[in-house]
Amino acid sequence: MNVAVRRLLLTSAAFVPGALVALASIGADAGADADLGMCAEGFRIPERPMSETAESGGDPETILLSADAADRVGEEVSRLSGNATVELGTRLLRSDEIVYDQSEGVVDARGDVRYWEEGLFVSGESARADLENEVVTVESGMAFMLGDGYGYGEAGRIVVLGENRATATDVAYTTCAPGEDDWRITAGRIELDRVEDTGTARDIWFEIDGQRMFYLPWVSFPLSSRRKSGFLTSSFGTDSSTGVDLAVPYYFNLAPDNDATLTTRVMSERGVQAQGEFRFLSRDFGSGRFAAEYLPFDAKFDDQRAVFDLAHRHSWSDRWSTDARMEWVSDSQYLQDLGTGLAQSSRAYLPRRFDAAYRGDGWDALMRFSGFQTLDKSLLAHERPYARLPQILLRTHGPERNHTLNARTEAELTYFDRRSHTTGLRARLRPTVTYPMRTAGTFVTPRATLHVTRYMLNRTEDEASLDDDPSIAIPEFGLDLGMFLERPVTLGGRPATHTLEPRIHYLLVPYERQDALPNFDTGDSTFSFGQLFRANRFSGGDRVGDANQLTVGLTSRLLDERGGEIVRASVGQTGHFRDRKVMLGEAGTPETAGTSDFVTEVDARLARDWRLRAGLQYDTGDGRIDGNALQVRYQPDRRSIFDAAYRFGRDGERAAGVEQVDLSFVWPFEAGWRAVGRWSFALGEADRTLETLGGLTYESCCFAFRLMARRFLSHDEPTDDDGRYSDGVYLQFEIKGLTGTGYRPGALLVRRIPGYENDF
Repeated sequence: MNVAVRRLLLTSAAFVPGALVALASIGADAGADADLGMCAEGFRIPERPMSETAESGGDPETILLSADAADRVGEEVSRLSGNATVELGTRLLRSDEIVYDQSEGVVDARGDVRYWEEGLFVSGESARADLENEVVTVESGMAFMLGDGYGYGEAGRIVVLGENRATATDVAYTTCAPGEDDWRITAGRIELDRVEDTGTARDIWFEIDGQRMFYLPWVSFPLSSRRKSGFLTSSFGTDSSTGVDLAVPYYFNLAPDNDATLTTRVMSERGVQAQGEFRFLSRDFGSGRFAAEYLPFDAKFDDQRAVFDLAHRHSWSDRWSTDARMEWVSDSQYLQDLGTGLAQSSRAYLPRRFDAAYRGDGWDALMRFSGFQTLDKSLLAHERPYARLPQILLRTHGPERNHTLNARTEAELTYFDRRSHTTGLRARLRPTVTYPMRTAGTFVTPRATLHVTRYMLNRTEDEASLDDDPSIAIPEFGLDLGMFLERPVTLGGRPATHTLEPRIHYLLVPYERQDALPNFDTGDSTFSFGQLFRANRFSGGDRVGDANQLTVGLTSRLLDERGGEIVRASVGQTGHFRDRKVMLGEAGTPETAGTSDFVTEVDARLARDWRLRAGLQYDTGDGRIDGNALQVRYQPDRRSIFDAAYRFGRDGERAAGVEQVDLSFVWPFEAGWRAVGRWSFALGEADRTLETLGGLTYESCCFAFRLMARRFLSHDEPTDDDGRYSDGVYLQFEIKGLTGTGYRPGALLVRRIPGYENDF
């Protein structure tokens, strides 16, 4: 072999030094001047030298050597100096000097050692690779990087065994950016296992800002952002209901398709509670979760307390599926005492439901068993919801063909059960025929429906005079007409489209007296623009609203060049040609107004960062506002949000209604820092704060924490104001890279602040 040439080709069975580096990918393309993930501020992977593998014809068994100078120092020993490089496939090792002993299969690299692999880089002072035994030893201040920018360290020595395992001694490790190690661990020994994606360290000191804080004989940590068993972000705080409150979760990565979390919650005024959650996602058994909490003894409640929540969904075949949900608490005060807010603590019922569904060709069926646990003990027996034991639903479906008579049917058979009041069986049949006539810009759809309902009832003694098997058969006729008009416009020098979409809907339903029918599941529908075009003003199946009415609506949109909505505005109103006599209650008064409320809705992107949503319900007969809503959001990026909302809804005939203001924000003010807050206030007769929340969050590649103070209306009982509120201060803290992954705290902020995204 001619040692005078710059490039020398040698053949070997393997080349292993890539294993010494980090045993994990950092996600950067080979040859790219890429950042080292999130923690790469101040550190950039050096650009990989130009690949020379084309010289070898792409043979993965061929080693390519190159240098500014090369000479032979033995019969089978070559020395390369000046930008000395050893390359095999996608792997490349560069140093000031490399000595390669072909007979022993050993590579020695000295001086500014650098190694690249796809998405991986390491540097050190010296390296020795035993190619035959796949053992690599690196010494003299070696620095190593872990995957996804998840951490880096320095070691006095690292020994690599094969491609997936390594041990290091005299190690310092952190996830902070190089030169900004606010925390680090020093260890006498670290073992890295790429197969298990786990690092284990022994004889450890944990340091913050260079000061030793505490000692651990052993710790385990992940080598990447993949899920791993371990302690998760803990939370600490004080609460007026629970006292000092500490929750420490431990995450179990049981298998690729299931995991579990076990949390120990210590409450100074109540006791020690165990919380657990098991999640699974299986091809053979579907997806679901089981969560439970158990408090052996509540010092305030003077008894044991518990809760569980089960959810499971599975498609057993292309046609069969099941869906189950069950919640249970040991006592009606559990959510008030140990819950996290008014939305949870004020729940009156907990659902229990099992669905079995079948999807056929052009039809589907559902069998449901459902019930409730009633938490609101103030509800009278006849005010509590019915259980369905069971409910059977059958529906035909299919594409609605143009200029063709289309038929579909909905059928229901349900047994309603409750401890008192009327119970019994309800059978419903609703066949419908339509004849749509559609063009590119218009549609006309006549519709005819027959509502057939029959009951087999178990009446109470005070209803003995009523029919045990009443029935109704009520026809319904509708005509739906609409147009879609558009024209090109220019908006700020850019092309856009303006549309006008008028719609007219006529509905005729004859009156039939229904006050002798039971009311198992029926209520008034929430009024809105969409409600104007519904055929029945009631929800549920026990009432068919009589109607002779005409609804007129208009929607206009402004679309950008890609079809996205810039502005959508809708207005509409219903005119009634006769009084509505069908009521929910026996003593109801017929509705005599000639028109419905005038309804308008607007959704607009005011600018790139601003969004406006508004709605108004105006009673034209009495000249009053029955409801309105206004929401303005400013969001220049995904981490910055300001949201203001106002809502008002009239409570029946009362002059005052439900009126509420909500303000919330998430705003960064320094690198890594964000302020968060929410204020919710009930105006009018209530005149009180519903919730106040404020705090700070911080995240860097080193650590993250969240500090929050909260005061919320935990229950609405007629006690003094202080007794209605719960107060708390909470702290969550995470040391990046030392806690497990797969768990994201901050669900409270996600629920309470519109648009909030977890920061850690």
